[in-house]
Amino acid sequence: MNTVYIAAGSNKGDRTGNVIRALKHIEEKLFLTGISSFIETPPAEGADGGFFINGVIEGRTSYSPAELFEFLQDVEKKIGRKHPHKKGDERKIDLDIIFYGNRIIRTRELKVPHPRYRKRIFVLKPLCEIAPDLVDPETRQTVSDIYRELKK
Repeated sequence: MNTVYIAAGSNKGDRTGNVIRALKHIEEKLFLTGISSFIETPPAEGADGGFFINGVIEGRTSYSPAELFEFLQDVEKKIGRKHPHKKGDERKIDLDIIFYGNRIIRTRELKVPHPRYRKRIFVLKPLCEIAPDLVDPETRQTVSDIYRELKK
């Protein structure tokens, strides 16, 4: 079993309801071991639409990284997110693998650790709430140190 961290967010429709529906689907296949508080944040990186509800989920899975990625995309589709989608589109749900154990994965479809998480307060703040001492396998820094640096 591998420990994974998944960022969840929604800025379209019933944002809280969308996240809850995603959590229910995810817990069908993953053993959830932590769920952060969910915070409201403005859209990032030129995204359209209203404010997001964002949080992080910690879980254990026997899925491979590719299987987990495919499963999360299926959850997004069930909740109403279109695939493929344009960068910055409003999202009923957005699910990103932030960490998969201590692995570094770089494929065309999947990059773990997520390449932009270090610049996203809306990922780092909830992640620090549930796993402040988690070590980034690329930088060897804890997520709480990365968060502190970003807040400067």
